[in-house]
Amino acid sequence: MIALSSAVPTGPFMATGELGQEQLSGLAKDLEATRGAFRIVLVHHPLVTAPKRHLRRLTDAAELHRVLAAQGAELVIHGHDHCRALIWLDGPEKPIPVIGAPSASARAPHGHEDAGGYNLFRIDGEAGNWRCEMIGRQRAPGGAVGEVARQVLS
Repeated sequence: MIALSSAVPTGPFMATGELGQEQLSGLAKDLEATRGAFRIVLVHHPLVTAPKRHLRRLTDAAELHRVLAAQGAELVIHGHDHCRALIWLDGPEKPIPVIGAPSASARAPHGHEDAGGYNLFRIDGEAGNWRCEMIGRQRAPGGAVGEVARQVLS
């Protein structure tokens, strides 16, 4: 698992983040060195941000996209937006699933944010033949936590 830090605010009320060249270069090297393993990249900010959330974006997301397109990864997980999300990025051999997670502690949905929830990942297989299944669980209005999504990612 490769964790990146993107918590670099660039203004008093902004929630933007930046990885920077040092982390991006290190990520490229780590992904190259771990080819064949099931590589999970963790980053705080989403890799794609809607224009209306411009002040909450990863400012060098395009550079991160280029690293992932060249080196690949089996899974990318992010938070920050507090909502479930799934996008696919181009990888060198196959698409890369990018999963956004809700806040684990939110009692109820608020604005664009989902109620508290989390994802479980079942990973098995071997190099070149990995299988990853995501199981999304979320708090219901009555407080019980239950399954809300299940998807095979690879």
